[in-house]
Amino acid sequence: MRIGRYSQENAINCPVSGLGTALVAGALLKRGATPATENGMLIAATASAAHPDTFGILREAHAVADDTDVPGTIFKTHPVDILNPGRIVRISYSVLTADIITVTQAVSTTTITLAALEDDIDAGFLYVVSGTGAGQTNFLTASASGAATLKAAFGTNLDTTSRLIKILPRFHQFGALSADGTSLRSQAGAGLTPIIVIDSHIIRNDGIKQLNPVTDSALVGLNSLATVRFEADIMFRNAIPYSID
Repeated sequence: MRIGRYSQENAINCPVSGLGTALVAGALLKRGATPATENGMLIAATASAAHPDTFGILREAHAVADDTDVPGTIFKTHPVDILNPGRIVRISYSVLTADIITVTQAVSTTTITLAALEDDIDAGFLYVVSGTGAGQTNFLTASASGAATLKAAFGTNLDTTSRLIKILPRFHQFGALSADGTSLRSQAGAGLTPIIVIDSHIIRNDGIKQLNPVTDSALVGLNSLATVRFEADIMFRNAIPYSID
């Protein structure tokens, strides 16, 4: 775990949707909070409403045709100035046996069933760490407690020897930490640590790339690389200066 570095103005490139409406530069953005339609994106905070979880100010105009979507067919980012700058932490997903998920049923279609899987993680990713189908990624286009819908079936079907990590959607608000407190733990159920996921990255042979559902939803052979890992940029929501208790 280490402190993330961004520009002097604390801007970050975030996926944005106007939900069918063009957005102008300077628009206030908030976390999209409606499962299946707004997960993993920022949306406009407009008119007279409560607007919880406001996030930042859009630096440039956003067109309707570029609306990021949950099915993972459009992924458009813009620089966004964060409203309340704080410590952004870059943290790896653990691949230790104690921190990964065991597949509980064979997976041969676009549905994956995992016992006690948390709800509302559409716009997240899965990565198969070991066992049958190791080295593959997949994107979640829908989710419900105990099951999720994949963007496409895995190229190699999974079975109960398969072990995977759950890469949380952007702007997800809870996670779990490894036993030593240095990385994110994957578990089927929801974590209890209040965080906000700002961004997700894949590191291949020391080259880092923003994780993109359009281009990275069906990667294969990653387990054959010298180095592969997944990282998230997060902020802790219950730090001492900003306690939510």
